[in-house]
Amino acid sequence: MAKILIDKEMGQIIFDATHSGDVIECADAYEHFLEDLGELITSHFGATRGGICRPDGDGLGWTCGFHINECVPSNGGVFRAYDQDVRWSNGQEDQ
Repeated sequence: MAKILIDKEMGQIIFDATHSGDVIECADAYEHFLEDLGELITSHFGATRGGICRPDGDGLGWTCGFHINECVPSNGGVFRAYDQDVRWSNGQEDQ
């Protein structure tokens, strides 16, 4: 019989995977998970997924790049609240 999860439970699984070191223990598997998560985000909110960077001592931890495309709303969409050094508006990166 299938387990039925509500939306918030599915979100909790994603939260646990990104905030706990024991859900996905292998770095290669975690990198692939982040690639898939980045694709999911771009599929629903626009942008193009860039590369995944592993922690390199800069304090950021794991990162994923996103590039604006025609599917991102003119106000920057869900991305506008993050990485405030880069601003997107009206379909392009503001300088």
